[in-house]
Amino acid sequence: MNQITNNQSQITVPATLAVDFETYYDKDYSLKKMDAWSYVHHPKFDAYLMSVYGVVDGRDGSPSRPPSDTCHPTPDTPAPGTLFRWVGHPKDFQSWEKLNGALLLAHNAAFDSLVFKRLQEQKIIPPLQPAGWRCTASMAVYLQAPRNLKGACKQLLGIEVDKTQRSNACGQTTGDLFEDNAMLDYALEDARLCYLLWEKYNHLWPEEEQELSTLTFEWGQAGITVDFQTLEKSIQTLEKQRFDAVQLLPWVEDFTEDTPLSRRQLALECRKANIPAPASLAMDSPLCEQWENKYGAEYPWVNAMRIFRRTNMLLSRFYTIRNRIKVAQASRLQPADTPNVGQASSLSIPAEQPAPSPKAQSLKPMVFPYSLKYFGAVPGRWSGDAGFNVQNMPRGEMFGANLRKCFQPSDGCVFVIADLSQIEPRILAWLIDDHDFLSLVRNGVDIYEAHARATMGYSDPEPLKEKDPAMRSLAKARVLGLGYGCGPKKFVTVAKNLGGIELSFADAKQTVADFRSKNPKISRLWKRLDRDFKRSAGGDYAIELPSGRHLQYFDVRKTPRGYFAAKTVRGGRDRSLYGGLLCENLVQATARDLFAQHLLQIHRSDIGRIVFHVHDEVIVEVPKAQAEEAKQQILEIMRTTPDWLSGCPVDAEAGIFTHYTK
Repeated sequence: MNQITNNQSQITVPATLAVDFETYYDKDYSLKKMDAWSYVHHPKFDAYLMSVYGVVDGRDGSPSRPPSDTCHPTPDTPAPGTLFRWVGHPKDFQSWEKLNGALLLAHNAAFDSLVFKRLQEQKIIPPLQPAGWRCTASMAVYLQAPRNLKGACKQLLGIEVDKTQRSNACGQTTGDLFEDNAMLDYALEDARLCYLLWEKYNHLWPEEEQELSTLTFEWGQAGITVDFQTLEKSIQTLEKQRFDAVQLLPWVEDFTEDTPLSRRQLALECRKANIPAPASLAMDSPLCEQWENKYGAEYPWVNAMRIFRRTNMLLSRFYTIRNRIKVAQASRLQPADTPNVGQASSLSIPAEQPAPSPKAQSLKPMVFPYSLKYFGAVPGRWSGDAGFNVQNMPRGEMFGANLRKCFQPSDGCVFVIADLSQIEPRILAWLIDDHDFLSLVRNGVDIYEAHARATMGYSDPEPLKEKDPAMRSLAKARVLGLGYGCGPKKFVTVAKNLGGIELSFADAKQTVADFRSKNPKISRLWKRLDRDFKRSAGGDYAIELPSGRHLQYFDVRKTPRGYFAAKTVRGGRDRSLYGGLLCENLVQATARDLFAQHLLQIHRSDIGRIVFHVHDEVIVEVPKAQAEEAKQQILEIMRTTPDWLSGCPVDAEAGIFTHYTK
């Protein structure tokens, strides 16, 4: 194993090397249009350059200074060991032993580790085993810097990075690129900058967060097992309904040529019917939904438009699953040698793939690789990535298809699905020392009932859920919607979405006023955060979380329009901020840190394989025979309150399932 011995502390640590791959891409085949898994398993894939930069052990085992003509990250205090630099085609690398047992760095390790594994499959890289991967892009976002290398270097190192050479490489093959040393210099510089970022800032990135970052892409690369029959049946069901809907659209004669969602044709049809055209056709447009609800019954083509939009949206997700499965299965049938990029240039993966062949299907279980972004949002929560968001799958059956039912455990296993129970309201109450509310919750009272008893006058001994379901729905909307400064106009929508309650603006205004008057501690927290934030104008503002992490807001300023704004990412755009939103960030970040700790504990306990997670919910694959024991172990972990959250009544729920459900 390649290690360095620190002579001062006599601690043996892995050698640290930044590894960067440059791969072929063109206007049709690129990571901008494809997920990383499909990209590296595509016939066009060609990793034509690899650069390595870092420190390895010296020949005599003692620290040595790098040569004076190198641009070492810390030339005055070099790390123990010898500086190692190399760039060229991976086939020409002769020092693989230096990577065995080394800690490998990459700026987007999710991608570079996948390239590394693919090259091992192609027998270009031998079956060596690094000590692990660390992603400096993840480190950058933890420090609230831009994720991309150019932005991270500018904000954290004060270095301007020129990406022109990478842009010029579009469509260029290996032979074209090796005629000029500019690409070699560019590739090595990327590895050097990655190493420099790590050397300067890794001590500010906690080891547990480093592990979470790596696990995030490892879980995604391992993927989720898919029930292929359910997937195919769902696609057929949706395709038929989409086809039937298209037949009712007057302006579509040929589905393969005409555009069902043509704004121009829709406007002409609306003009014929003497009805207004919707301002937007976006799936999440409330105006379009209102238009469909108003005219759908009278005009069949309006209802057909609704069906087409929704089935088309669902099909895009099902196709993504099937396409990625096909790519993964096809890659297992390919020979191990590297494809000829020039000859493969006409090949592409179409948008809608046919089902994998029976031969391919019989190789291994159908597995869907996915991606999540570590620190994808301001509070540090994960977010969706790569064209399929596992954290935002539709619930239940829609048009005869249930997307979640397509995901199942491996043979002989089941899913234990566990989630924290209403964790954010509990944390908010804990932050403001609302002892009466917390006491009710601690004694087992439903959290929405506890709110109704504490602030809505409910005093009946019967459970609220049974006695007055309508009041409980309103209590739920109040708890989830009004804790962060939501106003009456927005609460009308929140009440409908969270509680199914139709409120007039006047009723919403009265409800908001009642909530604030009966929850003065929450209002005081908003005001304190708002006051402290505004007082920071001209500088930065930080909120220390109970876990010890900090939320940073950079360059606080008062805008010409009178509101206050700051950057949540170093060098990023200004965002309007106020007490309620700062409070929401504080609560969500605290909940995120709690859940992150639980994820690590479940992983380290070796209870089962974490397949994926969704906000405050974790899906763990466990052997069927150990399911009940595993469920109790997971619940024990997720019901444990860490010392830094002492006094908060943390709780969780869990179930055992044969497919993903919620």
